[in-house]
Amino acid sequence: MGDQLHEGTEALERADWAGARLAFEHVLDGGGAAGEAVAAEGLGLALWFEGRIAEGIAGRERAVAGLVAQRRFDDAARVAVWVADQHLIAGRPSAARGWLARAERAVEDTPTGTGHGWVAVGRAQQAASVEEQAEQAARALRIGRETGEEDLEIFALSLLGQAELTAGHREPGLRLLEEAMVAATAGRVRNVHTLGDTYCALVTACAEAEEWERAVEWCERVEDFARSHRAAPLLGVCRTVHADVLIATGHWSEAEEALESALATHARAIPELSVPALASLAELRIHQGRLREAEQLLSGREEHPSSLRALALLQIAEGRPHVAVSLLERGLSGTEGHAVRTTQLLAALVDATLATGDLRAAEAATESLHRIAGESGMRLGSARADLAAARLALATGDRSTAAELARRALRAFGAMAMPLDAALARLDLARSVMDGSPDLAREEVLAAQSVFRDLGASRELDAAARLLRELGGGTGPRPRNGGELTSREHEVLDLIALGMSNARIARALSISEKTAGHHVSRILMKLGVHNRAEAAAQAAGRGKDGESIGKG
Repeated sequence: MGDQLHEGTEALERADWAGARLAFEHVLDGGGAAGEAVAAEGLGLALWFEGRIAEGIAGRERAVAGLVAQRRFDDAARVAVWVADQHLIAGRPSAARGWLARAERAVEDTPTGTGHGWVAVGRAQQAASVEEQAEQAARALRIGRETGEEDLEIFALSLLGQAELTAGHREPGLRLLEEAMVAATAGRVRNVHTLGDTYCALVTACAEAEEWERAVEWCERVEDFARSHRAAPLLGVCRTVHADVLIATGHWSEAEEALESALATHARAIPELSVPALASLAELRIHQGRLREAEQLLSGREEHPSSLRALALLQIAEGRPHVAVSLLERGLSGTEGHAVRTTQLLAALVDATLATGDLRAAEAATESLHRIAGESGMRLGSARADLAAARLALATGDRSTAAELARRALRAFGAMAMPLDAALARLDLARSVMDGSPDLAREEVLAAQSVFRDLGASRELDAAARLLRELGGGTGPRPRNGGELTSREHEVLDLIALGMSNARIARALSISEKTAGHHVSRILMKLGVHNRAEAAAQAAGRGKDGESIGKG
């Protein structure tokens, strides 16, 4: 039995999940009590990394009882906190609270040790406020350092950094996260799942704070870890985060591929983690003018906090801003102390209240945006606040103030390489100067229109066309909506030209029929055509005269 335990432990360390599973199953089948708890914990970990989440959780639940029976209370608390977090992620808060209570009970009569530190981690993960999260993470960090438990120390560092960023304390939060990342990549974390959890906390915090450059850098490291360890759940999280970065920085085709990959991974591993990816894809569809698809993506997820902004944007797009206001106010009631999420929802609330004509509510939301951005030092929060204030000034007729604020927002979004937001600021700048400087306004609209066309932002392209008509400049060219075709889309276009259905395209390229359908939809949008026949005709024309398809 001892040899099998050793073999299983070594297999875990080298990410041989199948080998670890077989070794630990052999121990458990032998019926010996001595190594049962260790084997159950190891088996649960191996199953989790294989994507068999429910079985993995059950295995580690079994391990807690065995560890308590062996009076290994610190280890029992650590594993119970892990189980609690898995239930929390899966949307089972009652079970999560129960397992945290079990962790607390395991160490209640023991001197302060690593188990108390892991209990503090669990309390931070389930904290009702950012202040409580920071307090408990700091306690876990202190215990980790006092006991020399580096896994606990580094994970607590990532949680504390996440709490600081959430509260809007940008610089201290980033310093803590970078310290945790350096320690994690230096090999100081022994437990592979703790390392995975640390990585997950790091990239999620960076994305939530909209620190795009750091998010890209860290996603690359985490994806390398996830691939080398065949960690399916982590891959899904990283691809969702990476997709958010790609959307913000204007790489929409790549973002769609990342989101589809994330959704496929989550479907196999933890379906409950799919909502943020679905919400991101829905927001992208709204920008593309594909409102019915956005509605389908969000259907049944109306109560999930991650989907509220996307739902509100959909209501605004469909001409129901009063409903959007209600959704956003509900969302804001649950973001107290969370500076980043609050600014995201407040920016949308300004647009919704302006659409309803409630200038007083729009002014209140704008003031809140400026206050939070000023207190937090968040660059993106400040840019959003300036753009919101520009729109409010336009609504009240103060065009000179609107122009100044729109220019400031334009510079900020440009510096952060966020083309859609910068182009939207250009439209507001054009509206601000159109009476006194119509030629300048027209130039700004045309510049914005070019960005919208390259991105495939159909709704924004329509808004630019309407503004051009007001300026007496027609609607501008609109031959295509989405920039260049990707290499994969060129492959699909060639198969469309051969008359293949989505099912045949899927078989030919070894992709799902659903993915093939998404590729076809994007191709039609980018080429500015209405059906497959027109796309095939363009492909045939390319073959005759050498024209490059999909370039504006």
